[in-house]
Amino acid sequence: MSQYLHNELFEGILSKAEYLSLYDSNSIPKDNVVLIAIHEPDDTIHPPEKVEGFNDVLQMQFWDIEEAIGRYKPLDEIQAKELRDFIEKNKDKKFLIHCAAGISRSAGVGCAVECIVNYNSDTYSYKTGHSDIKSHWRYSPNPVVFYKIMGAK
Repeated sequence: MSQYLHNELFEGILSKAEYLSLYDSNSIPKDNVVLIAIHEPDDTIHPPEKVEGFNDVLQMQFWDIEEAIGRYKPLDEIQAKELRDFIEKNKDKKFLIHCAAGISRSAGVGCAVECIVNYNSDTYSYKTGHSDIKSHWRYSPNPVVFYKIMGAK
């Protein structure tokens, strides 16, 4: 079984280290591929030379948590709307999504991509239907990320 998901919808759902390794080795096809890079708020986003060549790029920063804990905040509604709009705008492209570990935040965003593209945003059909992400051994999607994106207006 593949180390990370790669199919007709996703170029990959990866960790930051995997992304940087593949990008630096020129192993990522970028034609018709969009990048969603999720960073820790204490981390810096990728400089332009680490994201060039993609059809479109969205970089954001939020913690991998489900509710606020002191200064640590989860994905907020403004970010969720930005993600939703980016996914909607790029429905006809392949997605490459990464976060720090490539397990939870990126998978939560990936689930939103699957729901929007494959299920026309019908969350009930998505929850009861097939998901390549939820059936992959590696991923544990952050449910708050998924539901905030799907609920974004």
